[in-house]
Amino acid sequence: MSEELITPKKARSMLGVSASTLRRWAYQGKIRYVRLPSGKLRYYKSDIERILRGEERGDAD
Repeated sequence: MSEELITPKKARSMLGVSASTLRRWAYQGKIRYVRLPSGKLRYYKSDIERILRGEERGDAD
């Protein structure tokens, strides 16, 4: 089963953060991302939902 990926715009909207904050979180490992063959980034919806619940990365492991 593959996880749902969402666009940076959708991720920013859900989280209420700026593009630079979203990128910083991604590079810090707070939120996972994948780079598509086209070069565009996508974020894991499950990570967005985890952040919205107030859980830190790795708490669910």
